[in-house]
Amino acid sequence: MSASSPGRFEFCSRSDVGQVRKRNEDSLAVCEERGWAVLADGMGGYRGGDVASRLAVEATLQRLERELAEPDACVPERAAAVLEAAAHDANAGIRARAVRDPNLSGMGSTLVAAVFLADCVVVTHVGDSRMYRLRDAGLEQLTRDHTMLQELLDAGIMTPEEAARSQFRGLLTRGLGVSALVLPDPGTHSARAGDLFLLCSDGLTDMLDDDVITQALRPAAGMQAPLEAAADRLVALANERGGRDNISVILARMAA
Repeated sequence: MSASSPGRFEFCSRSDVGQVRKRNEDSLAVCEERGWAVLADGMGGYRGGDVASRLAVEATLQRLERELAEPDACVPERAAAVLEAAAHDANAGIRARAVRDPNLSGMGSTLVAAVFLADCVVVTHVGDSRMYRLRDAGLEQLTRDHTMLQELLDAGIMTPEEAARSQFRGLLTRGLGVSALVLPDPGTHSARAGDLFLLCSDGLTDMLDDDVITQALRPAAGMQAPLEAAADRLVALANERGGRDNISVILARMAA
């Protein structure tokens, strides 16, 4: 078991409205001293997307504060259980708020939340907000999108080249606030010195492919450059390529 190790990761976050949207419906939060990172993307086209994403982040942080505030309590199995419970809290909170305020009916959100420990990262996610890890072998996507497009890819109905042009982009198969029950996907991944982790909304990944993301992140891997420069570069590149959605990123780098 690997207990929490505050200070072993450094963090940086950015969120930008993009070039098309009128408001930013993404929300994010980082607690560097405890190794927590949370990002949510309010569902585009729905009323109250910004409210839903904010509720998702707040509910997640509240659950983490209640159950993982003591470092000795934070081992991977415990972190995974708390993150799963947090996703259910967020789902219930969004639905309850929509019932109280009919103007917010239909709102929803994605969620990707991570707890960074001494030698691993525990993550849970719902929707198409993602988590990546960059290390020597290259960029690896650690989460699997809950989208119609991903299901078509998995079934072999569509090729990756066709997916890049698909009209199914952004059609979620799971999201917070959509139904009474939500099924978050858990994951536990190794972390070692120099690893660089990226949490992001689809406003980044719809604009940039993995090769471009890798090139933007590479200078910050292995302690070579400030995280802020890499985060700013990602946002700038997404905006240069159209910025069709809000763009949010959290970077976390493991110290030597």
